[in-house]
This record gives sequence, C-alpha cells and structure tokens, in this order.
Amino acid sequence: MSEREDKTTDLTPTDLALDLEGRHSVAETIIGKEEDQKSPLPLTLAPDDPENPRNWTPRKKIMVTFVLCVSVLTLTYSSTAYVASLPALMNRYHISQEVAILGVTLTVLGFAAGPLLWAPASEIYGRRAVYVFTGIFYSIFSWGAAVSNNAASMLIFRFLIGFFGSSTINNVPASLGDYTTPAERGVYSICYALMAFGGPSIGPLISAFIQHDAGFRWNLRVMAIFSTVLSLAVAFVPETHGPTLLKKRVAKEGKAPSPLTLRMIANVFKTALARPIIYLFTEPVVMLVSIYLSVLYGILYGFFEAFTVVYLEIRGFSSTSYGLTYISLGLGFLFACVLLATIGQKLYLKSAEVDAQRGLPTQPEARLALAYYGAILSPISLFIFAWTAPFNHVHWIAPCIAEFLFATSMLLIFTGFVPYLIDCYLQTAASALAAGMASRAVFGGVFPLFSVQMYHKLSVQGASSLLAGIACTLAPIPFVFRAYGSRIRSRSIYAVTT
Repeated sequence: MSEREDKTTDLTPTDLALDLEGRHSVAETIIGKEEDQKSPLPLTLAPDDPENPRNWTPRKKIMVTFVLCVSVLTLTYSSTAYVASLPALMNRYHISQEVAILGVTLTVLGFAAGPLLWAPASEIYGRRAVYVFTGIFYSIFSWGAAVSNNAASMLIFRFLIGFFGSSTINNVPASLGDYTTPAERGVYSICYALMAFGGPSIGPLISAFIQHDAGFRWNLRVMAIFSTVLSLAVAFVPETHGPTLLKKRVAKEGKAPSPLTLRMIANVFKTALARPIIYLFTEPVVMLVSIYLSVLYGILYGFFEAFTVVYLEIRGFSSTSYGLTYISLGLGFLFACVLLATIGQKLYLKSAEVDAQRGLPTQPEARLALAYYGAILSPISLFIFAWTAPFNHVHWIAPCIAEFLFATSMLLIFTGFVPYLIDCYLQTAASALAAGMASRAVFGGVFPLFSVQMYHKLSVQGASSLLAGIACTLAPIPFVFRAYGSRIRSRSIYAVTT
C-alpha cells in the first residue's frame, strides 16, 4: 500500500475530501492532476450513502428523467421547427434562402459552443445550478427571437438559444449517469435519445401546420412557450452530481475550505474548459465516437433541407404533405427505442452476466450490442434513399422506408455510444460528452448550408450515394471497440479501466 493510501484508508468521505483539499490546489481537487499516470476521479458519495441519487426510488428517477428529457426536446424541436417558416422569413425580412437557413445553422452551432462551458461548469458547480442559470437565458432569448423585428437580431437570438439551451442536450446524459446504475442506464438513455432525435423529426411536421394556419410569429412563439415551461420545470429537479452533493455536505458540517478567490476560479475554469478539447484530440475513444456521430448528425440535419428537393421540387408535394414525410423518421426513432428496451437490454444483461462469471465488472463495450447492426443498416438505408427518392414512378413510400431505416440505425448507434462514453469516463462524462456534442453540432450546423446545393449539383442519387459511402467507411468503428476497446481504454489517462 502506498503512503497516500495508508493515510486515507480509515477516513470518512467528508474527511477524505478535506484531507485532499488540504494537500492539493482547488483545480487539482476538482479535476485531478493531469500529470498523474491515471487521473483520479472526483470524490463522490459512497454507493450506500442515503443521499446518493442512485438510491432514489424508481418513481423519482422516472419523474426526473421525464422532465430532463422533455427539456431536451424543446431545444431539438426548435432547431428544426424553424425550417417551416423559411419562405415567410425570406419574405418578411427580404433575405436570401442561404441567410434564412442560418437560423438553423447558428442554433446548431450554439450546440457546439455551449457544452464547452456548461459541461465543466456542471462538474464544478453541479448540474442543477447550470440548468437553472442557462434556462433563464434560454427562455429570454427564445422570446427575443419570437418578437425580433429584423433578420440580424433574429439570427443572433437563434445562436443564443442554441448556446444556452445546449446545457440540457449535453448534460442530461451525465445527469442520467449520476442517478442510474449501469444496469439501468441503457433504459433511461433511450428516453434521452428519443427526445434528442425525435425533436428534429417532429419539428418540421408540427411547425408546417402552425406556419400554414397561424404564420411564422406563432411558430416562433410556440417554441418560446415550450422552452419557458420546461425551463421552469427543470428548476425543480434536485441536484444529482455526487461530488457537488459531497461538497455541500462538507459545507453543512462546517468543515468547508476557505472561499475560492477569483484567481483560483479562473484556474479551475481554464483547466476545465480545456478538458473537452483535450478529450477530443487525445482520447481515441472520444475522437472515434465523435467522428462517427458527427457525420450521422450532419446527414440528419442535411436531410431536412434535402427533403425539400425530393418532395417539393421533384415530387410536387404541398407544404403540409411534405411535413408528413417526417413521420417516417419519427417512427424509425420510436422503433429503435423498442428494440433497445427489449432486445438491447437483454443483450446488455447477458454480457454483464458473462463478465461477472469472469470476475470482471461489466465492460463498457456491452453497450454496443445493437450499434453493430445500426452501423451496417445506416449505409444500406442511404443507398435505398438514393435510388428511390428522385424517381416519380417509384412510390413515395420507398424513400420514406429508407428514412425509417436510417432513423432506426442512427438511434441504435447513438444510444450505444452515449452510455458507452458515460461508462468510460463516469464523473467526467459531461466533458467527454461535450467534446462529442461540439463536433456533432459543427457538422449538424454546416451540413444545411450546402446540402441543397449538393443535391442540386450531384443529383439526389449522387449526393445520397456519397453520404452512404462515407457511412460505409465509418461502419467498422463499433467493431474496432469490440475487438480493442479494453486495450484502448487501458492506455488512456482519463478513462476508467476495468
């Protein structure tokens, strides 16, 4: 036993926290000494501690999950519901289609910028404080976009909506990891995934009817009302971050360290803000997952513009009938959730049992049981879309089936990799997720800017086949983790090894 381990063996979690704070700087205590061979996890509540969120009742976990996940839905819905108002906004503000589309791009780019701040902030100040703070501004800027009188202010507000709203889309998976056990995590993550991807698919569907019957102002107002109601609801969600709860207990016992100085706070944020970027470029697990999910995310958001070429320009659908085609995406996401909750959970528990028989904790790679099938299905669905969508003699149900299959594959992949990152990084999962969210948002924001032009220049067959080819090159990634995941994690200074 090392000298450090010998000194701390008999200490309570509270005393241990104080002991560590006495021997290290605040930044080192919160995020670990990065020069160590293995970066230590932040101190947290013991598994059998009554205050540990993992000991909540199932009813409380379900209620908190519902509120947090629907708050994610408000943001993802708003990101694409805006699309239905593009012609009206172009008319009202006398702007080009490219400028109008920036309302989608800037919101999604806000997804990229926000997590770099809100993820480390949630690991320093707790999840709830960040949700409450960002929720206030998220609601304010949603109303700002609804009442803006010029294109410039509306576009600025759209970016700020994505920036402040991104605290939920990034941190909610980390919150789920705070209060769920590994066996529960996959099921609860399904709800998050459905809201994260269901929002973009139902946004154009619902907003098409709002825009048709009430105009673009009411379309924007509905988004603002939705975001405000859920921001208020999230304010009542209790704290879930174990290290934050432990620090609060220390403070109540009167053993808290002296208040942080501005310089200490600056050092903490300087290091913590760098962590998502460090993870993205130095952690092979985060890098590969981010690349894969980013491309899929970009294709999804590119679809929202490409569908206008297929269904409005080529097939001649009306604006409301065109909106109905998004039902196929929603059904695909829903079907994937059913697969994950049934077959996926059984496969995970089976893998956990096998690992237990080998005397090992459940390996993170057990999360990828259905991601393997999703990786194969993704390019197949894109090829089907490529060679059915632009031909009027092919029934419209064929490309809709392709959309259904793509949505199913995407959710199978996404819902495998998000819990996988949480299992790999645990208490610093928010930073690992922020790295992935930032890269996904960049792709998702940029794709709509050129997707229409790409589908016009390369044709629907050429553009969709190109995307299918890219999906083929990325398909081996989950299989790489299956074969070498444990070895890759063992070489990481941040990932938890088992």
